[in-house]
Amino acid sequence: MNPTLSASTLADLFVRHPARSAQGVSLDSTLPPGTNPHSRERNYRLYVPEGHDPGKPASLLVVLHGCHQTNEDIQKITGFDTLADKEQFLVLYPYVTSYSGYRARECWGWWIKAHRTRGRGEVEDIWRMVEKVQQDYVVDSSRLYVCGLSSGGAMAVNCLVAHPDRFAGGASVAGLAYGESPSAVRGSAFSMPRYHSLQRLCSVTNRNLAGAAPPNLLIIHSDGDQVVSDKATDNLEQSWREVAGLDSQGSHWQIDGDANGASWALTGHTNDNQPRLLRLETPGFPHGWLGGPEGQHSSPDAPCISELIWWHLNASASRERSQIETPREQLLQKAS
Repeated sequence: MNPTLSASTLADLFVRHPARSAQGVSLDSTLPPGTNPHSRERNYRLYVPEGHDPGKPASLLVVLHGCHQTNEDIQKITGFDTLADKEQFLVLYPYVTSYSGYRARECWGWWIKAHRTRGRGEVEDIWRMVEKVQQDYVVDSSRLYVCGLSSGGAMAVNCLVAHPDRFAGGASVAGLAYGESPSAVRGSAFSMPRYHSLQRLCSVTNRNLAGAAPPNLLIIHSDGDQVVSDKATDNLEQSWREVAGLDSQGSHWQIDGDANGASWALTGHTNDNQPRLLRLETPGFPHGWLGGPEGQHSSPDAPCISELIWWHLNASASRERSQIETPREQLLQKAS
């Protein structure tokens, strides 16, 4: 697919709710702590689609849950398992499992340096889970993707920054910019979010990319979200656009449409025929996943985003990814 798709074709993507329940197998495993600093034991679930050919390299999609969720919760509301049956890809659902310090329940530590830096903590444990799946299954290393909701959306962004040579692309649903602080999330109706400057966000992102180009990113947000604001989403888009150099090269486009009675707008920045940065906006829906099956933090009546995410990730697979040449020790010293 390409960014010149018509509004009617995109609208068709947005209404493709799963026609049947998933027919594959969910396998639960535990990954022991690694040698990376701040590593912990992690539980995870792998979905193997119906009809999986164990001898054929498969794409792998990592899906990260949000706060007050488990990996089983995010599995239920995304509809990715049914899509995986059709498209024949593996789906990895990591669980934060345990953590130290003050956090909202079951939240990834997306704002904590020790957990968002390559070679450390949660972002490295997520990668170790990917490596374990690669040991157990035949995986196409050029088709590794990551997406998530809320804190999982922010952690998906962290994975793209920490591992730009490994992930071909990703999607962030109601997530935040790399290097942002918890004060950017609205804790209550009476709290006023505070955001880091765009200059600071770009600086910390560039340092952690360590010379690599950022992977392709799809940002998804609704203006009815009372937890992650339009401003927080703007900061994610603008910082990614800046570090990717998209303001000075490529083309910018927008497509508007309607699905399930809800309007939507998809904007994109394209370079070398690649949809490098996309943003989907749809009005009125609360903080959560859009258009999937019913469940916690889900808006089933919204445009269905799972097909759009899969479209974007497939379009990202052909991009030649930058290789990080900085030695691991130097990279950890440069990160902030």
